[in-house]
Amino acid sequence: MKWIKEELNRLKEGNLYRSLRALTSPQNKEITINGKKLINFSSNDYLGLAKEFHQECGKWGSGSGASRLVCGNFEIHEKLENKLAKLKKTESALLFPSGYMANVGVISTLAGEGDVIFSDELNHASIIDGCRLSKAKIIVYPHKDVDTLEHLLSRERKNYRRSLIVTDSVFSMDGDIAPLDKLFKLKNEYDSILIIDDAHATGVVGWSSFELFSLIPDETTIIIGTCGKALGTLGAFVCGSSLLREYLINKCRTFIYTTALPPFIACQTLKNLEKVPERMKKLQSNIEFFKNLTGINSQSAIFPFLVEDEKSALTLSRHLYENGFFVPAIRPPTVKKSRLRISITSEHTKEEMEQLYKLLNGD
Repeated sequence: MKWIKEELNRLKEGNLYRSLRALTSPQNKEITINGKKLINFSSNDYLGLAKEFHQECGKWGSGSGASRLVCGNFEIHEKLENKLAKLKKTESALLFPSGYMANVGVISTLAGEGDVIFSDELNHASIIDGCRLSKAKIIVYPHKDVDTLEHLLSRERKNYRRSLIVTDSVFSMDGDIAPLDKLFKLKNEYDSILIIDDAHATGVVGWSSFELFSLIPDETTIIIGTCGKALGTLGAFVCGSSLLREYLINKCRTFIYTTALPPFIACQTLKNLEKVPERMKKLQSNIEFFKNLTGINSQSAIFPFLVEDEKSALTLSRHLYENGFFVPAIRPPTVKKSRLRISITSEHTKEEMEQLYKLLNGD
């Protein structure tokens, strides 16, 4: 196993080594690491709901005991699915234990040999892995480049049985938003299925990224969301037609062959959904404030602060840590260019955002 040690040493030398930090506090705006209290500007807990816990949900116990198709399908699962489908304006929804499993499962179930997938170059790793597992032809188009995508569709679509266009709505490292209106038009023109990963949009830009474009999902639209970000719990959901839900229940390996999401998590998610509208308004106000403060033109709660190299990212992150702020360095291969990924929540105060900005600029 000498090669493992050598590879780890190479990561350390290149400022790419990663290690775990253990929190001794609940997830919140303020967290504690190694006894040090820090203002957290790195979490995906955009609405501050991760710390919520309703005693009522304890009646469901701590686990589901089996897959949904055996005896792990609870009434509370289906209640949450119905609620999520309504919020996303689709016929139905289906819960998965994680966003990774949802993306990998849906893409590899709907596409196979003889099919083609058009994927944005900055899509999340779970989308990339789902494309690879599908064994379909993968065509990566430049980030948000609709003109190039249309050219590729016109040239390639006719050569394949089925076609999927797959994209994040809010991109997790840059905070920008895909041109969903144009992608929606292209999927209709080229007889394709449009798959949207709404992970960082749900509860942030609205209930759905489609709201930004006044779009209504149709039978060839699939929206994938997560409960583990703004909704504050765990798991993911696939929203689409009733026919799609039926098909995934019967064919999707990451749904069929896994233990179901614990029912108390579904219960807690339903409770958290009640608090989303009010907190979303506060979050959007904070996003606008931080945008004006920094000049970073983010369209979401994610603000990339780009730096020169990996070492600079680590140095700046350490400087913030020493001054009471937690913003980890994000480095390759997660991103091409190193940065600090700042995430704004509804819990942050203007004073905290101003103090962070001063520290980022060396004050």
